[in-house]
Amino acid sequence: MSVLMAVSHQHHALLRDHVNRLYAMADCLGSDCLDTVGVLAGLAELRALEAGLRESLLPHMEAVEAAVYPTLERIMGDRESSAPMRHEHDEIRRLVASFGRIVDTAETHLDRGCVLSLRRVMLRLHVLLRTHLDEEELYLPILDDRLTPEGEAALARALDHLAEARL
Repeated sequence: MSVLMAVSHQHHALLRDHVNRLYAMADCLGSDCLDTVGVLAGLAELRALEAGLRESLLPHMEAVEAAVYPTLERIMGDRESSAPMRHEHDEIRRLVASFGRIVDTAETHLDRGCVLSLRRVMLRLHVLLRTHLDEEELYLPILDDRLTPEGEAALARALDHLAEARL
């Protein structure tokens, strides 16, 4: 396995833990094992999940946008080749911000509608992130095949340097 693939798989494995927690918590909200009282009781876990997304996922996306996407666009000769992935990043940022707002106001404003909104945001994030991480994995063989070993190592270092400080 190449250095770039190893670094990417390592980061994605950490992010998948957050993705799996999103689903587990959202599933619990949907089965009413957490009502408004339960959400308040689980608020520490929700805050930890939101912080994990904010502190590891968002910096990872910034690292990918700064290091991987420009390289991929250069290799493919198309500046728009990573546009769909960038759009997904924008939606992920929006959903993480919504998740944070709901969690931040849960102690002062929480009703069944907020619980349903929280569940909807968490499920959308789960599906989008799971799919997005899988899509990013599809680009790795292209980079692995088209970059020189030096170029691949430099990209892996840039990605690892940018993301490691925050993951």
